[in-house]
Amino acid sequence: DPSALRVYFDRLYDRSIFMGDLFTFMTSNIFGNTVGLVAFRKGMLTKISSTEKKSIAKTLKPLDVMLEKTPFRLTDQFIPGHYGHVAIWIGTEEELKALGVWDHPSVAKYHEQIRSGHHIIEALRPGVQINSLEHFLNIDDLLVLRDQTLTDEQRREYVVRAFNQIGKDYDFNFDVETDKKIVCSEIVYVVFHNINWPTDKALGRYTISPDNVASKVKDDTLVPVLMYTNGKKIEDNLKEEVEA
Repeated sequence: DPSALRVYFDRLYDRSIFMGDLFTFMTSNIFGNTVGLVAFRKGMLTKISSTEKKSIAKTLKPLDVMLEKTPFRLTDQFIPGHYGHVAIWIGTEEELKALGVWDHPSVAKYHEQIRSGHHIIEALRPGVQINSLEHFLNIDDLLVLRDQTLTDEQRREYVVRAFNQIGKDYDFNFDVETDKKIVCSEIVYVVFHNINWPTDKALGRYTISPDNVASKVKDDTLVPVLMYTNGKKIEDNLKEEVEA
C-alpha cells in the first residue's frame, strides 16, 4: 500500500529528526555546562568606576540590545564571529511606568527584582532570567544597539514580550524556529519580530548568532549608541567601528 509506506517513511523521518535534535541538545548541554564554567580572569569592564557604570545605565533605554564579548571564557572560543552574547535592557521602574506597562501582569511579578537593580533580560545556561548591570559587566567588550523606529505601542508590546521569556529553558539546540526554549541571541529574534533578522543554517536548523544581530547596523535597522572594546570606551564613528 503506497499510502501506508509513505506514513512509515514519514514516521521514520520524524524520528530521525527527533533523535538528531536530542543528540545535539545532549552534547551541547553537557559541553556548555562543562566548558562554560572555565574562565581565565574577570572581564575588563569590572574595573571601571561606579560613576562610569552609572553613566552606562543612564545612557540605556528600554529595549536597547546589548552585545558582549568575553574572550577570557573558554566557551567564547567556540562562538562564530566577534560577539558572544546578547541581552535586552528593559528599563527602570520609572521608565516602565512611563511606558504604561509597570502594572502589566507579566511585569508586575518582577517589581521587587527591578527595584533592586535588575534591568537586563538574558538567556543563560540555567534559563532566561532578569539580571543587574553589575552582573552583566563581567565582560571585555560591550555594544549597545537601538531600534529608533519603534512606536510607543510597539515598545509596550515588545517589553511585555521580553518579560514573557523569563523562566524559559535555554535552547541547547539553538533553533530559532521554536521559542519554547530560548538561546541568548534568539531573544531579540522573538522580541523584535518587526525586524528581518539574518539567520544561518547549521546542523539542519536555522540559528541566529550575536554577530547576525550586530550586522543590522549595516542597514541602519539598529543604531549603535554605546561601545566599549577591550575595556575602553569608543567615542566616535561607532557605526564604522561595528562594521570593522
